[in-house]
Amino acid sequence: MKTFACTVGAILVAITSAAPAAAIDITFDDVTSVGNPIVTLLDEHGYRFTGAFRTIDTPGGTFVSNGSAVYLAQPAGLPGITISLVGGGPFVLYEFDAAGLLTAPAGGAPNAQQVSLVGLQVGGAMLNGSFTLGTGFTHFAVPTTWSDLQFVTLSGLTTSGVSGGLAIDDVGVGTGPDSSVPEPGTLLFFVTTALGAGAVLLHKRRRMAPALRSR
Repeated sequence: MKTFACTVGAILVAITSAAPAAAIDITFDDVTSVGNPIVTLLDEHGYRFTGAFRTIDTPGGTFVSNGSAVYLAQPAGLPGITISLVGGGPFVLYEFDAAGLLTAPAGGAPNAQQVSLVGLQVGGAMLNGSFTLGTGFTHFAVPTTWSDLQFVTLSGLTTSGVSGGLAIDDVGVGTGPDSSVPEPGTLLFFVTTALGAGAVLLHKRRRMAPALRSR
């Protein structure tokens, strides 16, 4: 019986830890950044961020702060930030945090008042969406239709449609649903298999018991 319990335990551990979670939250806190430089390419946790954006390492004062060590920023007048998988392949955009970049925006460098999203799906379908920014960083959940993406571009715009300063952080992306927990059908299959194997072992042990006692 102890062998049976160990077998079931081993199978459950295997099926719950075989695949890591597919969804991740990219915080950018591990990005090396000095002096809020402008970069054109940044690879983080298997995802590529391209454009002409800043990595903000001195939030507060000039730049909006959310307590994060580093976040990405699209300055006014520069293109948006494009996200794709390193090496290509489809992915899902789940969520992100965003804010106007400057604490005291000037006329020539306005803050974004909305985030525009443009995505290209596998197969060529285009997706468009927008989110209205509030005061400070706001969390946005992206509709589930934003899946099978080849890339997605986040751009900061004013209400008049011109480019505005945008801060981006805590980008939730993935290649599918969280696979760290097995599907119910998969779990039932493996548990049933384990129970069957245990029953066979128990039956065989009972058949062998009289022979062992007669020795």
